[in-house]
Order: sequence, then C-alpha cells, then structure tokens
Amino acid sequence: MEKPVQVTLYDTNTIKQTLDDSIIKYLTTQLNYTQHQKLNYTKVLLGFFGCVLAAIAQFYPIPFPKNKPVLILCQAKINQKIKVSSVLPKYDPIYSVKIEDSKNPKISHPFTKSIDLYFDTKGTFLESAFHNDLVGQFKSFSKLSKKD
Repeated sequence: MEKPVQVTLYDTNTIKQTLDDSIIKYLTTQLNYTQHQKLNYTKVLLGFFGCVLAAIAQFYPIPFPKNKPVLILCQAKINQKIKVSSVLPKYDPIYSVKIEDSKNPKISHPFTKSIDLYFDTKGTFLESAFHNDLVGQFKSFSKLSKKD
C-alpha cells in the first residue's frame, strides 16, 4: 500500500502538482493511456533552440521580415489523442480541469471542483476521492467523443 501524499496546506504549487500527478497516474493505470514523453522532450528541445536563437539574435540582429521562418517554426503543433489541462490559481481553492480531443477541439469536457474535497485538514491527499471524480468526468468525456 502506498504512503498517503502529504502536502502543506496553502502551498498552491504543491497542491496542483499533486493533483496533476494523480491525473497522470489515473490515466496510465486505470485507463491504460500512455504518456508520450516525446512531446515533453520536443518542448525542451524547442525551448533550448529558442534560447540559442535569442542569443544569436542578441549579438547578430536580424530585421523582422527576415526572421519570419523562425517564428513560423515556433508555431508548429504536435498532435496527440487527448489533451488534459488544469488550472489552480494562487490562493484560490477552485481546481479546474479541461479534457479535450486534440483532433477535434469542439469535443471538450471542463470540470471544476474545490480542492477541499481532496485534502483533509492535515494536508493528506485523498486520492481515492479524486479518482472517483475522475471516473465520472472521463465517462462524460468518452460519451461526448462517441457522439461526434
């Protein structure tokens, strides 16, 4: 049995990271999705490439019309089956998650819940309660995606 995750209450970053990690755990263990690290590695590589280009631009200024190909390259998109994004504003107990089909952005299922439902007064993460809510949300999303 796993040791329960303990967080410091009012530490929004840690709370959001705990919830996000739990979504990944749910998707990979319960729904058998695979997390594609290729996208993450590509982002890091493009970020590094952007830093190199910024350094070059700083020392060898290129006027705007000539640097359009670089801007276009930075706008390239990478496809995936579903996209899950989350928001937890600082000092706000409302955690929002949006599940969407990356091929059809019209198919999306946002949901919002208070983090009070997932952490007790000592900061222990109630993962089973969170996963129970995720089950319902992903069922709703799959119904939406089957309609289209």
